[in-house]
Amino acid sequence: MSVWVDDVDEVHRHCVAQGIEITFPPTNEPWGVREMHIRHADGHVFRTSTGIGE
Repeated sequence: MSVWVDDVDEVHRHCVAQGIEITFPPTNEPWGVREMHIRHADGHVFRTSTGIGE
């Protein structure tokens, strides 16, 4: 599942503070997004993204 947010780095800081497992840290991708992946306690992995404009 993908979740679009205003600031993926802010979400990352919140997740780290809450002890949420980060499976892929915030990274700029060549397709124009900054994304990270987090694992929910039930095992599902969520892709959290922010568009990075031109």
